[in-house]
Amino acid sequence: MGDRTRGKDTAFMIYLVAGLSLIVVFFIATMQDGAISKAVPAASPVLLGKGPATEPAPTLAPRNWTRQRGRRYVWLDVAIDDVPIGRVTVELYMDIVPKTAENFRALVTGDNAVGVSYKKSKCHRILKGFIVQCGDYEYGKGYGGKSIYGDTFEDEKAGLALKHDKRYILQMANYGPDTNKSQFCFMLGPAPHLNGHHVVFGQVVDGFFVIDKMEASGVKTDQDELTHKVILVDGGELFD
Repeated sequence: MGDRTRGKDTAFMIYLVAGLSLIVVFFIATMQDGAISKAVPAASPVLLGKGPATEPAPTLAPRNWTRQRGRRYVWLDVAIDDVPIGRVTVELYMDIVPKTAENFRALVTGDNAVGVSYKKSKCHRILKGFIVQCGDYEYGKGYGGKSIYGDTFEDEKAGLALKHDKRYILQMANYGPDTNKSQFCFMLGPAPHLNGHHVVFGQVVDGFFVIDKMEASGVKTDQDELTHKVILVDGGELFD
């Protein structure tokens, strides 16, 4: 009996020591895990844009123009020296000069058979008080670019009848009669000497300050060299 009792007592002590050892090991491991958790911070969320993850989405300014029947509307985002300055919204006279207006629309959006657009093209000629000339998507120097209809297309007589009588209208640059391509101008003031020689096809309806900033980056004469880079960064059509 005594030997059996001692055997049971010995087994009990072994189980007790083993159990206490497991408790001690678990406690040490827990403390180590806690230290690691505090030493290495949790991974931060990947941010795809600038600013905190809670940054609110940008809001659009209220529209201060009204759609006109038979016309279409496009937008152009502009940057000066790689700094975005804003968006210009243009009303296209589809009801007056459908061919010219469609040429511009398709080059703004890139929605054309050739697959070209004004996106990332340079405004190469900016004369204060006169014009901001853009649209040479090939070279950005004033001798490139083609229309969506081929190389050139003819003047629409109804557009030649429209007057260069105010700031913020758009007209086609050309090399003479019936030589319209892709280049165009934002007018910076009345220019009656151009009446009957260049097709007027639209007007700015929003983002006037962007045109003003483009003009401010320009020069007085063609003999002066531009010192700022004005780029049409992106463009699209407004459907609502």
